[in-house]
Amino acid sequence: MRRQAATLSSTIERNGFRWLDTIAEPMQAAVHRVFRSGSTGRRAKDWLNGVPMRHRVHPALIIWPLGAWTTAALLDWLDSRTEDTRGDYQRGADAAVAFGILGALPAAAAGLADWVDTYDHHRRIGMMHALVNTAALGLYLGSLGLRLADKRAAARALGLLGYGVVLFGGALGGELVFTLGVNVPFLLYPKPPNRYVDVLASGDLPEGRPVMIEVERIPVLLLRQRGNLIAVQAWCPHAGGPLIEGFLGGMTIRCPWHDSRFALEDGHPLQGPASVPLRTFEVREEAGRIAVRPSYEGQTWPPPPAPPQSEPVWMPTDHIAAQGASDYA
Repeated sequence: MRRQAATLSSTIERNGFRWLDTIAEPMQAAVHRVFRSGSTGRRAKDWLNGVPMRHRVHPALIIWPLGAWTTAALLDWLDSRTEDTRGDYQRGADAAVAFGILGALPAAAAGLADWVDTYDHHRRIGMMHALVNTAALGLYLGSLGLRLADKRAAARALGLLGYGVVLFGGALGGELVFTLGVNVPFLLYPKPPNRYVDVLASGDLPEGRPVMIEVERIPVLLLRQRGNLIAVQAWCPHAGGPLIEGFLGGMTIRCPWHDSRFALEDGHPLQGPASVPLRTFEVREEAGRIAVRPSYEGQTWPPPPAPPQSEPVWMPTDHIAAQGASDYA
């Protein structure tokens, strides 16, 4: 059997692109120093990660430059095809290019805040994504300069080249999310049963000491704190960090991997890079026993996988096309 079919990201993961790591490592360290320099840096990173909104902001912000530069490309094309005696197309295209340059700055800042918590090949692909988009920004800056110098043909050509480069950068960004799963909520475990499951004796859960238990293969963090019984998923949704190895502070818990912090009463994120809440569980204590079941958001979990197979499973013969035939009618 040959090697797995290549993807856009797998090509960049080859040794020929190791030079990206020599740029990414010091850059990541420098960005971390900025965001960790104090409460202002941390608060800025939380906003750029979308923590207060509980949703990533980078996908929304990239619409700004992409929309502006798409408009510029259309107006440039119309300008080249028609007699625009009043110069409306030219002025509109110039304004759209400038507006896209302006919008690229917050989009890049949000992307940087998301990228700084990646590692290994995710970090490398993200570095390539950033370099490609930086090149596109440089091309649009050059195009704007040519427009101001009234060199229309060269400005249109440079803008068109920048548009192609930014589309390639967008493809790399899509690869990070849809192929590599960067900043997709980490959901390794199947849906828990929608009923109360007995997990622990009341006497085995002292005040203020979290314990991890399993609810039919799903790790759950259970805690008695300030007279309340709390149960949340036991892994960080950002990258799967084990919260049982994290740090408890009153009614908050901090992930040991990237310092995401969550409110335990309802799971909402207080500090990034995580931007989605922990899934929570309802807790019942009766007759000296503790039982848990998922709260309403557990309904969106994927179904459990089929049980492990002890014997080979064969494809039905009527699902197999004849030699050389297509599987389509």
